[in-house]
Amino acid sequence: MAVRMRDDGVVEVPSMRTREDVRTGWFSAMAPLWPLGLVRILYGVLWWQQSRWKVPSDDFGRKSGGGLWYWVQQEIQHPTLNAYRDFLVNVMIPNWTFFGWMTLLTETFIGVTLILGLGTRLGALVAIGMAANITLGILSVPHEWGWTYTMLIMLPVLFLVTGAGRSFGVDAFLAGPLERAAARGHRLARLARWLV
Repeated sequence: MAVRMRDDGVVEVPSMRTREDVRTGWFSAMAPLWPLGLVRILYGVLWWQQSRWKVPSDDFGRKSGGGLWYWVQQEIQHPTLNAYRDFLVNVMIPNWTFFGWMTLLTETFIGVTLILGLGTRLGALVAIGMAANITLGILSVPHEWGWTYTMLIMLPVLFLVTGAGRSFGVDAFLAGPLERAAARGHRLARLARWLV
C-alpha cells in the first residue's frame, strides 16, 4: 500500500489498522482518562454516602444529637473563624431545617452528577464550594486531619479543569453535539458545553 496524492492535492495514507487495533482502539484512546473517570465516580460515591446520614426524619440530627447537628455543634465549639461560628449560631441554627435540606440536596446533587458524569463541571464547582464550606467549619475540630479537606477540595478542582465527565460519563455523549450546536451560534449550547 503506497502513499498517493489525489488530484485535489490531498495526500492519502492507507490505513494500517488491524482488527486487533480496532478492538483496542477505544481503550487506548481512553487510557489516559479512565483513571480520572474512576476517581470521579468514587468521589461521587463519597458524596452520595455522606448525604445518606443527613436524615430529615430526625430533623437532621437535632432530635438525637447526632448526624449533621453533632458536627455543626463541633464547628461552633471549635471555630476556625469567629465570623463563621457567628453565622452558624445566628443564621444556620435558627433556620436549621432549611439548611438541613439544603445540605442534603446539595450533597445528593454532587453525588449524582459525579457518579453519572452528567454536568460534571457544574457538579465539581458545587463540590468545591461545599468542600470549602466544610473545611472552613471543621478544620479546628480536634482530631480532624487537614489534608483530608485539602483532597476534598482539590479533587473537584481537577474534575472541573479536565472535564472528567467525558471519561465513563454521560458528558462524553453530550460534548460533541453541544460543540457543534455552539459552533452554529446557539447561546444555550455555549453555556451547556462548559458544564460537560
